[in-house]
Amino acid sequence: MSEKGYPIKRISIKSKSFVKEQQSIFEKYLVTENLNPKVSVFIGDVMSSLRLIPDETIDCIITSPPYWKQRDYKHSKQLGQEKTYQEYIGNLVEVFNQVKRVLKPFGTFFLNVGYKYQDKELLLIPELLAIELQKSGWALINKIIWYKPNAMPSSFESRLTNVYEPVFLFVKKDSKHKYYFSLDEIRISTNNKNELKNPSEYVGYPVENSIKKNQKLNGIIKNIYKDADGNFLAEILWENKEVSFELLNDFNQESKIEINLYCPKCGFQSKNEFDLEYHKNCDDFPIPSLPEKINLDKITLTLQPSLFDNSLSFQSRSNYNGKFKLSPENRGASPGARKSLFGEYFVIQRRFKVYQSLIADYLRYWREKRKITIKELDKILGYRDTASHWFRKDSGHWGKGGSIPSIEDWSRLKEILQFDDRYDRWITETHLVLQTVKPHPKGKNPGDVWQIKLQPFADAHFAVFPEELVRMCILAGCPQNGIVLDPFAGSGTTGKVAEDLGRSSILIELVPEFLEIIKKRVKNIEQIIYVK
Repeated sequence: MSEKGYPIKRISIKSKSFVKEQQSIFEKYLVTENLNPKVSVFIGDVMSSLRLIPDETIDCIITSPPYWKQRDYKHSKQLGQEKTYQEYIGNLVEVFNQVKRVLKPFGTFFLNVGYKYQDKELLLIPELLAIELQKSGWALINKIIWYKPNAMPSSFESRLTNVYEPVFLFVKKDSKHKYYFSLDEIRISTNNKNELKNPSEYVGYPVENSIKKNQKLNGIIKNIYKDADGNFLAEILWENKEVSFELLNDFNQESKIEINLYCPKCGFQSKNEFDLEYHKNCDDFPIPSLPEKINLDKITLTLQPSLFDNSLSFQSRSNYNGKFKLSPENRGASPGARKSLFGEYFVIQRRFKVYQSLIADYLRYWREKRKITIKELDKILGYRDTASHWFRKDSGHWGKGGSIPSIEDWSRLKEILQFDDRYDRWITETHLVLQTVKPHPKGKNPGDVWQIKLQPFADAHFAVFPEELVRMCILAGCPQNGIVLDPFAGSGTTGKVAEDLGRSSILIELVPEFLEIIKKRVKNIEQIIYVK
């Protein structure tokens, strides 16, 4: 059945087995290879509609449920007209527990709820709801203040006009150590430019190598070299009299480079760790797209070497005599305090951002292929309860218990498990990172106060989500090609913005009359499902 070109489906929930069948059908629809954004609209009760969505299929949830005692939609199953605000909060908790079921393990949940007054007293409904959700398995990551510079003035002269609403960012409690959040997508550009020195001026700077297992080594930059591609390399004299060459990280880039992966077998490509879920049905491991390897045979000195003083201290250079000198442990996380105490210096870090979940799968494959147990690995390596962490992805899907082998351990594992070399450079390549105070190369963190104007909308008599607010949430919380859910869709703002940003969406709306507004705003509606 169709209605003005829209495919229409009517579902009356009959049994649990019927729900499972419908979930299976909808899951196949969601896992299409067509990456063009598409929209599904459910018209019906939110709890019934959510039952039709399969487990862990949604990347990001953005919603603003009806506020308590604000608007009566004249529907028997509406939320917001409960007798007490405690009952209202309880009903929302039930809905969002069902929402938690459909959210992917690394997914994000942005919730906007407004304040209400009762008998001239401010009710902290948003905060009380947030506390109840924390009790129900949600982890609260941020309370974002949505400041409305064009908020309607209050007619009350005995209190201040309310000009903000909270937007809570939740994730599943088990996944609070690892979830999708792209801060780079919403950074604010600044005019603060890093004052870069001529690389030659870093001759004599201290270097720390703490990446070596069970050994911290100090050194000094002896000379700076340059290769044919313009990369700078430091010649380092270590305190044990050894000499090595390390690539200097571009100071206007992040310290760990995020690389793309591709699979020659199935054609899969990824831009971040969370894309790996789309590769789970392939039996091969993707390959990292790494830059060309530095050729030390084709480097030239950037300046004539001066007489180098081998007696220079191998410790950080600082003549600091400030308040933290006697109690450096109280410096906290202040970069300025660290710089004052320890001066500028370089550290050796892994050059690339390594995806622990993929490495764990890879090592597990080779360990099982070689039929070697974890206990046997520990015994061969001379460890106790260490090797198991390289194969773990526990504690919330991605796992705070998992770890990446050290560079030395990777080499030893390769001898034992005899795996191929596809991840060798990704795991073992390092570079020098300057420890100093500098602005982030991609702009500054926007913070948790967002100034966004209310947005008028002629087709609705009620206030709508400003598109900019939804845009910020989607950019930060939903990966490319991801799926956004709004269980209280209203005029469909979430669907419109998701579509504009190339994301698919699922919209749930109780009131059938709002469907006409959604149709006007959202172009690629692929199906409309009426749920009873």
